[in-house]
Amino acid sequence: MAFERLMSAFDRFEQAFDRHEQAFDRHEQGFERVMTALDRHEAQTGDLTVFIRDINRRSEKVVNDLLRGNREFCRELIAKTDAKADEIMAELKEGREESRAQRQALLNLIDRLPPPQAA
Repeated sequence: MAFERLMSAFDRFEQAFDRHEQAFDRHEQGFERVMTALDRHEAQTGDLTVFIRDINRRSEKVVNDLLRGNREFCRELIAKTDAKADEIMAELKEGREESRAQRQALLNLIDRLPPPQAA
């Protein structure tokens, strides 16, 4: 009876060992797939790093070109604005001088008028 229990336990042990051996084989295959995917990912990462570096260089060039164009546009705009502002200021100064001259002429006319008669 003890021998039969021992043989039964041994059979269960062999079955468990077979299941563990099969699981180990499945895990080993999974590990190989993971390692293959990792190798593929590392290769892509190298390619992507070069690609990203190239894209960054291109966009930096585009941004620098845009900034350069913006600076030139601002310079031209400021030059036009300054010229227009100078014209406006000259016209305002001329208008102020003309207004002052007219005011002075009116005051001179008022000074020439005879004094009002006492009512």
